[in-house]
Order: sequence, then C-alpha cells, then structure tokens
Amino acid sequence: MSFRSFLLLILLLNYTQCANILAIFNAPSKSNIILGVKLAEGLIKRGHHVTMASPFVSDPVDGLTQLHLKTIYDYREKLYRANAITTMNPFNIVKIMIQYWTEVSDLFWEEPAIQKIIEEKPKFDVVITFSVFTDAISGLAYHLGVPSIFFSPVGSNNLVNYYVANPNMVYVPNMMFPATSNTFLARLYTVTANIGMHLMAEFFITPYQRDLLKKYLPDCPSLEDLQKNVSLMLMNSHFSIESPRPHVPNAIQIGGFHLDQTKELPEDIKNFLDSAKQGAILFSMGTNVNVAIFGEEKLKAIFKVLGELAPMRVLFKSEMEHKNAPDNVMVKKWLPQADILAHPNMRAFISHGGLGGNTESVYHGVPMVGIPFYGDQRMNIQVAKSAGYAVGLDYEHLTEDLFRSKINEILENPRYGENAKKRSALIKGQLIKPMDNAAFWIEHIIKYGSGSHLRNDGMDLSWYQLYMVDIYLFYTVFLCLISFITYKTMKVSYRFLRRICSKNPVKQKKS
Repeated sequence: MSFRSFLLLILLLNYTQCANILAIFNAPSKSNIILGVKLAEGLIKRGHHVTMASPFVSDPVDGLTQLHLKTIYDYREKLYRANAITTMNPFNIVKIMIQYWTEVSDLFWEEPAIQKIIEEKPKFDVVITFSVFTDAISGLAYHLGVPSIFFSPVGSNNLVNYYVANPNMVYVPNMMFPATSNTFLARLYTVTANIGMHLMAEFFITPYQRDLLKKYLPDCPSLEDLQKNVSLMLMNSHFSIESPRPHVPNAIQIGGFHLDQTKELPEDIKNFLDSAKQGAILFSMGTNVNVAIFGEEKLKAIFKVLGELAPMRVLFKSEMEHKNAPDNVMVKKWLPQADILAHPNMRAFISHGGLGGNTESVYHGVPMVGIPFYGDQRMNIQVAKSAGYAVGLDYEHLTEDLFRSKINEILENPRYGENAKKRSALIKGQLIKPMDNAAFWIEHIIKYGSGSHLRNDGMDLSWYQLYMVDIYLFYTVFLCLISFITYKTMKVSYRFLRRICSKNPVKQKKS
C-alpha cells in the first residue's frame, strides 16, 4: 500500500467517525454556557462538528456552529433579582425559579433557530441538552430520530438522578434544602425535601412541559416516556467536590472537564498578581450575582477589610464602579476566574459557592470563604466546609468583624490550604481526563445507539416508586390494619369472656 493510499484510508476512517452533534444550552447563565463551549471544543478536537444553541455567543471556533437564542438573552436579567432573593427563604426561591423557567421555556420554543430545526429536521447524530425544568426539549431528539443525552451543570441531585434512576441516598444532602448532619431528624428532613421537590416538579413543572411538547412536537411520545429514555446523563461533579455517592452506569461524572488547560492572563492582571509577593485573593460572586446585592454598608465593610490586607493584593469582580476601592484592590467587570486561581500567588478565593467556582477552587488548590445566596450554593459551601478547605458566612449576618475573622481564619490556619491541595490532587489524579471521559461516552452512545444496555430497570419506575413510597404506604396500611384487627379481636374476646364470667359467677365456699 502506497503512502498516499494509507493516508487516504486514515482520513476516510476519521471522516466516518466524525459526528454531527446538536447541543442545547438554553440556561441564561454565562457560567453554564462556558461549560457548554468547553464541552463543544473538546468534541471538536476529536473531529466532531457541534451546533450549539444558547443565549450567549462565544468567540468563533472552527467546527462550531452557534445558534443565538436572542430572546432568552434579552430576558436573562429577570433571572435573579438579587436584592429580593437574599431576603427570601428557599421556598420562595423555588417559586421564582418555577416561574422563570416557565417563561424561558416559552421563549425557547418560539426562537426562530429552534423552529427551523423542527421544520427542516437537519441530520444530527445525537442531541445534548441542559437537564431539569426544561424536559420537553428532549422531544427534539425524538423528533430528529437520535439519542438524547442530558448534561447537568449542577452535578447530581435528586431531580437529575430521577432521569437515570440514580440512587438518592438519605446521607446525600438535598440541593436546595441541605441538612447538616445524619441524625434521624436530619435524614427525615432530607427525605422530606427530596419528596417535596419531586411533588413540586410533578404539579408545577411537568404539566407545563407536557403542554409545550404537545404544542410544538405533537407527534412525540408522552413526556414521561421521553424522560425514561434518556441515553446518558453527564454530571458536572466528582467526589472531590461533592459528597461521595453511588452512580448507575449511564450517570457519568465529568467534574473539572473544562479545566484541562490554563490560558495566559491579561497583562495587567498578570503583572498585578506577579507583584503580589505576600499573596493574592480573588473576590468573585460569579456570573449570576451582582455585588450590588451587598448594599452600600456591607460593601464598605468588605472593602475596609480587604484594604487592611495590604500589601496582599485583591482582585475584585464587580459590575459597579468603586472609586474609593483601596490601593491594593483591582476592580474589574470581568475576570478569567479559573486562570486567576491557577496563579501560584493565590492564597484565598471569596465566592458565592457556585459549583463552577468550587470546582475551580479545588482543581487549583485554593481555599475558600463562601458567601452563599441561593440554589445549590449553600450545599456546595457546606460540602467544602466538611472537607476542610472552606469557611462560610451568611450574607444576612455579614459584618466587618465577621468578614475579617473568616478571612484571617483561612489565611492564618494552614490546614485549609493543605486540604485544598489534597482535593486538588484527587481531581487531577483521575485515570482518564474528565473531558476525554465525556467524549468517550458521547461517542459510545453515537456508536451503539440508544444506550439501552446501560439502562437499569429503575428508569421504568416513577419517582414515588424509586423512593419506595408505595411500599412504605403498604406497610403502614398493613400495620394499621393488623393493629385494628388485633384491637377488635381483643375487644370482642374481652366482651365474650366478661359475658361468660357474668353468667357463671364463682361461688364462695362457706367457712
């Protein structure tokens, strides 16, 4: 065989293995879109073509076709009215999220790019979609005649686990309502929270998603059937960043997949950090929390404490202007968070506790001060505290003295940094790189079809069957029935014996 023929054969084999992948990341959260783009880039490097629909447009990438969901982008400011959310309990936050995702779902199906896909039915090999609250989107995979893969940016939680019948163990904290121990009351709280969230989905989310499916894809099977036929669940998690838990074969952990390569920092940031001989701190509340949420009084206290840390340097992400920021603080509207945390002079990371930030903190071995607000953030900080690489404080109770004490605790106690480095070794020491693992399983589904060989029978059960609610209910009714029958039997027996005794009184002997 000539070299030209050999080269042609290699190119032909590579061509036949290339896939056309549709990725839908409709969440108007920039941090989630960053994950989507990283996943797409990893697949493109392996020779695949990716079409990604999202509210954000990233820099052009060869092999990536971007479909801009503009109406969702324009709507994104309504997602988190930060100052209102901080004063609400988790129940009100859930209510807001239900309303929000209902409106985003409406906008998604009316997007011209999505309507074009429905009408033209272009050739794809697999559809990857954002999971939870947008279940009807899985109907697109059926409409196009290809397998459906779900991606969970928040790791594994009780709602995500349901799609692939991943066990919801009682010792795993609920995402929205995390318990802090494994006592009986804490476990009761966790189970109640898990069931409550499923009831919320059953009565407030699923019916609307069912209506959307009937409206836009009337030829699709029921929403329940689509939910039970998810081929794969990619979870942005790893045991180094969440509490360990069991996983079924089609629940794949890929936490840290977006952190394989560190990019060079912008020159001003690089110089700022390089000259931080006493170390540096990053203050960032992520892409969904505006620091205006803290209010003038709390921000004043925060900047005062950060100024006291000089000559230590502080990078501060804020959408606002802070003209009175201390000299050792650099304020930027946007910061390359992961690349900054990779800098050797980083000493601490002050964060809201989003899973992305936690993952980056662990990956680069930087301890955290967590100020959680909503969603999974409290749980993430709780897990980080339990692992010994973070301290936490509530936004409501943030004062100058408390903020100062938490930062000093992280900086002065070496165990936090040591524990962060240990966690870093765990996530970096995986046999297979997370991105390679994600790509392997996506290609596995493309190659073998539906992924039915990975399914477990639990996927055919409803949520209450998975939680064995029907079994416990049966035992409860059975025990109540047995108790009732026993009570009635004893009552009748007592009356019968009493009647006999009254008819045959015992005669006393005469002395």
